[in-house]
Amino acid sequence: MAYEILKKMIDESQKIMVFSGMGMIRESGIAYFRDEPYAYQIEAEYGVSPEELLSAQFYNSRPGSFYNFYKKEVLSRGGEPNPAHYALARLEAQKKKTGGYVTVATRSISGMHQAAGVKNVIELHGNFHNNRCTGCGKEFSPEYILKSHGIPHCDKCQSAIRPGILLAGEMLDNGLITKVANETEAADMLLVIGTHLDAYLTKRFRLYYTGDKLVLINNETHPTDREADMVIYEKVSDVLPEVIQ
Repeated sequence: MAYEILKKMIDESQKIMVFSGMGMIRESGIAYFRDEPYAYQIEAEYGVSPEELLSAQFYNSRPGSFYNFYKKEVLSRGGEPNPAHYALARLEAQKKKTGGYVTVATRSISGMHQAAGVKNVIELHGNFHNNRCTGCGKEFSPEYILKSHGIPHCDKCQSAIRPGILLAGEMLDNGLITKVANETEAADMLLVIGTHLDAYLTKRFRLYYTGDKLVLINNETHPTDREADMVIYEKVSDVLPEVIQ
């Protein structure tokens, strides 16, 4: 019954905003940096917390140690899109045919939504595929970074290469913030997946949504769940492929 109701809500909506949380990464078999025991394993191996390792201060003061961690724990772990990512790509294509759209906002740096074929993605924290030379601006792939020794340098001007992610302590791009807020305000459906309503992304932006179709899909409970119009406690990768054919 829940799937049928959700499908009807999706079918009746033309402007769908999606907040994609870290649960989507976990469902692709990738542990989030703050998950236990992974967070403890990182701290035991590197001597500092994942948050510190991924901070602008650590990158600027200890770039060699940063890239040692970044290559091993971020780039090498990669990850593939799960069925929910592909379902969103199908939904985006379907809505485009009828004059609607789907917008996905995420803090994930994996680029999995784009890998699955989703076009309209707002990455608030960037992604690890877009690494850029600090000198000439040339872009480099994760593979180039992985093959480099120590701190990666540009093969054109020899300047250091900057990872394409937002580091802790850096400011979010105001243009991206405005875009998420505007897209959320214009939406006639808000789909929150793989996270809860008190997480940073949803807490900051869901107040812009004024509709009555706020749907939460997550396999964990949270006290704020009651604020959604509909909640499905299952894996997103199980639900969306069934609802979006």
